[in-house]
Amino acid sequence: MSVFQQNLPITIVPKENNSKGNKFQGLLEAMESNSMKIKMDETFFKEKVYGSLSVEFTMSNYNFVFDSEVLSSEQSSFINIAKPKIIHKSQIRKTQRLKTNLPFTFTLWTEGGRFDAFITDISSVGIKIRTKKFLNKNSLLSLNVYVPGGNLRFICQGLVMWCKAENEDEINYLAGIKFTTLSNDAMKKVDKYIDENLGKNTFAES
Repeated sequence: MSVFQQNLPITIVPKENNSKGNKFQGLLEAMESNSMKIKMDETFFKEKVYGSLSVEFTMSNYNFVFDSEVLSSEQSSFINIAKPKIIHKSQIRKTQRLKTNLPFTFTLWTEGGRFDAFITDISSVGIKIRTKKFLNKNSLLSLNVYVPGGNLRFICQGLVMWCKAENEDEINYLAGIKFTTLSNDAMKKVDKYIDENLGKNTFAES
């Protein structure tokens, strides 16, 4: 259980009544004797999720997944889920990326304010961005992406995998963001958008 640390970003995927593959963001608050206390995004409680779950989290260049279930809820802020018996580990998959220059906005879970940025490339698992805001590794972001006329619109959570200054003056920063709550339907839309625009842009394998 050493992989579990306080404030570890955790993604909850309900297994029941979830044909669209919706995902919800949470943060590990505490490890109890037989359960894990998770602080959840408010959208989780609006959906009235219950029963069995798939739980995902990321460390380094690996994804971890385990099965669990909701044991109880506390004041529409926290849930308690069963501790895992088996944890599956896999390397983050490589996907085709489309180079682009799309403006979008994001907010940080830990502070107020909305920030402007540009997506410099996009795949179905994440984005690379240019921003004037330095982002600490493992920070959680709320992403709002809209491409006018491009049939692409999604709002999801993302995890900062890395961030570095674009050049020595540190005016702009580049950061890699992994999607954590992109639904299966939204992922298909991203893939379709990439396929439709590959011939118009230079792209790179990541």
